[in-house]
Amino acid sequence: MQMLGQFLAWYIVVMLIGLAALPLTLRLFENLPDRGYAFARILGILLTGYLFWLAYSFGLVRFEPGAAWLVLLAVLGISVLAARKQWSAWRTARATINWRYVLVVELLFLLAFAAWATVRAYDPAANHTEKPMDLMFMNSIRGSAIYPPQDAWLSGQPISYYYFGYWMLTTLGQLSGQPPEIAYNLGQACWYGLLLTGSFAIVYNLLRLAGRRFNVAAAGGLLSAVMVGVAANVQGILEWLYAMGVPIGPIAAFFQVPGFPQEAAVTGKWYIDSGWWWWRSSRVIEDLDLMGNHIEVIDEFPAFSYILGDNHPHVLAMPFVLLVIALALNLLLARVSRAQSAPASGSVTAQRAFARLHALMPLGWGGWLVLALATGALLFFNTWDYPFYWLLIVAALFFALLWEWRRSGDQRGVAWALGLAVAAGVGMAVAAWLLYLPYFLTAQSQARGIIPNLFNPTKLPQFLAMFAAAMLLMGALVWLAWREVRPKLVQLVGVGAVVFGAPILFLLVSGFIVANTEAGAEMRAGMALPDGAQGHAPFMLERWLGQPFTFLLLGVLVACVLALIWRRTAPDVDFDASPAARPLLFALLMAALGLGLVFAPEFVFLRDNFGSRMNTIFKFYYQAWLLFGLAGAYTATIALGGWRGWRIGPAIMSTIAVVLVLASTVYILAGAYAKTGGLSGEATFDATAYLAAASPDEMTAIQWLRANTRPDDVIVEAKGGSYRVNMNRVSSMTGRPTLLGWDGHESQWRGVAYGKMAAGRAEALEAIYRAGAPEQIEALVDQWGIDYVFVGPAERTAYGVTPSSEERLRRVMDLVFESGAVTIYRAR
Repeated sequence: MQMLGQFLAWYIVVMLIGLAALPLTLRLFENLPDRGYAFARILGILLTGYLFWLAYSFGLVRFEPGAAWLVLLAVLGISVLAARKQWSAWRTARATINWRYVLVVELLFLLAFAAWATVRAYDPAANHTEKPMDLMFMNSIRGSAIYPPQDAWLSGQPISYYYFGYWMLTTLGQLSGQPPEIAYNLGQACWYGLLLTGSFAIVYNLLRLAGRRFNVAAAGGLLSAVMVGVAANVQGILEWLYAMGVPIGPIAAFFQVPGFPQEAAVTGKWYIDSGWWWWRSSRVIEDLDLMGNHIEVIDEFPAFSYILGDNHPHVLAMPFVLLVIALALNLLLARVSRAQSAPASGSVTAQRAFARLHALMPLGWGGWLVLALATGALLFFNTWDYPFYWLLIVAALFFALLWEWRRSGDQRGVAWALGLAVAAGVGMAVAAWLLYLPYFLTAQSQARGIIPNLFNPTKLPQFLAMFAAAMLLMGALVWLAWREVRPKLVQLVGVGAVVFGAPILFLLVSGFIVANTEAGAEMRAGMALPDGAQGHAPFMLERWLGQPFTFLLLGVLVACVLALIWRRTAPDVDFDASPAARPLLFALLMAALGLGLVFAPEFVFLRDNFGSRMNTIFKFYYQAWLLFGLAGAYTATIALGGWRGWRIGPAIMSTIAVVLVLASTVYILAGAYAKTGGLSGEATFDATAYLAAASPDEMTAIQWLRANTRPDDVIVEAKGGSYRVNMNRVSSMTGRPTLLGWDGHESQWRGVAYGKMAAGRAEALEAIYRAGAPEQIEALVDQWGIDYVFVGPAERTAYGVTPSSEERLRRVMDLVFESGAVTIYRAR
C-alpha cells in the first residue's frame, strides 16, 4: 500500500501540473491538430521547475515543499491569464480537441508510467554504474536550502554540471512528498511516460496535418513511441536469436560487434539470462588506436538507458527535447493562423521585422519568451542538445517567414527570410543566456575545442548494427520526397560538393598539420605508430581507404535531404497545393538534423578528458535516434499507405524497417526481466533500501546522520574513485558535503579549474584517517570546516584504519555514534 500511495501521489501531482499548464498550452500550440495537449505536462513541469529555480536563485524562496506549491499556483495563474486574453479562442480549442486522442494519450502515459514503475520497483538500488552520482546530485539539491546548490562531493563548491533534470525530479519529489531516494525511481518511470507520449504526439500531429484519419495517425504515433522508446538496435535482436540457438554466425560476422558471439551463450531462455548481456548493444561500434587496441565507444539508445536505470542528463532532457521539437513544428505552421496580422509588404525596417515576428507566434512576445525558455532549458538539461534544436527552430522560422511573405505577395526572397530567422535565433540565444544566467555563473566545462577524426572512420556493418532500420527509413523518406518535388541537378551537385568536399578538405588539412608541422608535434607524440608504418599520413590514408563506406552512405543521404530542403525554397513550390507538403518538410528537417549528427563524428569530435570520440558519438547518436524515430515513423506510415507504382519501393523499405523495429522490442522485455531478476525480490521505490541488507551498520549510521545533522554539515568520508559504488555512500544518500568524492568525475565536470579546487583534499584525508597526529587533525578540521568524520568499512579498507589509529580521532573529536564497524566523530 505504501508503494501505491507513493505512485498515486506522484501521478496526481503530474496531472495537476498538466492541468495547470493546459490553458497556456492550448493557446501556444494553436497551429497543431491536438493543440499541444500531450505536451501540457512537459510544459507545466518546465515552467514549475524553472520558476522555482529562478526564485530560489535570487533568494526569494528556499528549497521547500511550500515554496514549490506556491510556484505551481503561480504557473496556474500565468496559464489562465494567457488564455483569458483570448478566452473565446481557448473555448474553441477545447471544443476542437479529439477526446479519443485525449484518452489514448492519457492511457499511454499511465501505462508507460506504471509499467516502468514496476520495473524500477524490482531494480531500485542506486548501487551500480553512476547511480550514486545521480542520487548525490538530487540529495545535494534538496539539502541546499539557498542558492547555489552545493556539490556534496566537493565541499564548499557549487554543482558544476547540467543539473536541471535533477532539479526537476527533486522538485516533483517535494510536491508529491517523496524524498530523493523515492523520487529517483518514480521520476524515471514518469519520464518514460513523458517520452512515449511526446513521441506519439509529434508524429500524430504530422500525420493529421498530412490529411490522415485519426486511426492511421494514432497508429503512426504509436509506432513513433515504439521506435523512440521501446525498440533497440539490430544487436538486441541478434542477442536473442543467438541465445535461442538460431545459427546466426554469418550475420554476426558481418556486423563485427565487439565480443559477439564469443562472449555470448546459448541459453534457450526467452530472457537470455540474468546477466548484463543487454549491455553489448550500447557498445556495437569500436574504434582502434594506432596500435590496433580497442577504444570504447558509447552508442546508447533510450531502451538501453531505461534498462540501465541511470538518471543522466541525456535521459532527463529527452521529454523537453520533444517539447522543443513540437514548438518548432508549431512555428513552421504559424503562417496559416497568425501571419494575416503581419504588416503589409514594403521596405524591411526593424519595426516591421519585429511586428512580423510578433504576428507569427501565438501569444506574441509571450510565445517567443516561452520558446526561448524551452529551447534555452536544453543548455541546462544537457548542453550538447542546444545547438541542434536551436538550428531546427531557426530552420522552421525561416520557412514560416518565407512562405508567409510569398503568400502575401511580398517579393522578398530567401536571403531576407534567412537573415531575419538567424537574427531571431541569435536573439533567442541571448534570451536563453539571460534566462539561465545564474546557472552559467557557476558552470564549468571540460570541453577544449574540436579534434579531427583522422584514424577512425566507422565500420559500415557496425554503424548498421546501430541504425539499420533508420537508414532504410531515411532512404524511403528521400524516395517519397523526391517524387513530390525533384531537386534540380545543380542543387544536388552543389550540396554534394559541400557535404563531401568540406569534410575531406578539413581532414586533409588537419592530417597534413599533424603529420608534417611543428604545431602537430604534440599530437604526434601521443600517436605511436605500429612497426612497419611509413608515417602518420600514409597510415591515415590506409585507415580511411579501408573503411570509407559509412562516410559515403551518410554523405549521399545528407546531400539528398539537404537538396530536397533547398528545392523547397524555390518560388514555384506551392505549399498550399498539398496538405502533406509542410509535414513532409518537417520530416526532412528532422532527418537532415539526425543525419548530420551521425555524419559529423566521421570527421570531427569534441576534445574532452576522454581523448577520443566516445562522448561525441554517445551524445550525437542519442539525439539522432530520437530524430530518426520521429521522421522514420512518419515515413513508414505514409509509405505503407500505398503499394502501387513507384510507392512500392518506399513501402518495401518501410516494411523491412518496421519488422526490424518490432522484432527488436524483445530487447527491452528480456532486458528488463533480466535486470530485475525476473521481477523477484522485495519491491520498493527506495533507491537506498539495498544498504539495509548489504551493510546494516552503514544504513543505521546514514539514518542517524539524516536525523541529527544539518544539511550543510561537512562529513568526511573516504575519497571514492569513479564508479567505486561502495564509496561516498554518506554524501550520496544524505547530500551532506564531503571533502572529496569521485575525483575522476569531478575532474570531468570542472575541467582545468578542478586542480586548484581539489588541491590538498586527498592529502587531508590521508592525514585524518591514516597518519596525522592529533594536532594536525585538529588543524585540518578547522581549515576545511569539517563537522563530522565518518569511519566505516570503506574508510577502514582504504586507509588501513585500526583501533589504535582511530584513537587519534578520539583525542580531538567526540564519538557521537557507534554501531558495529561504523563510528562517527563530531568536531568539538
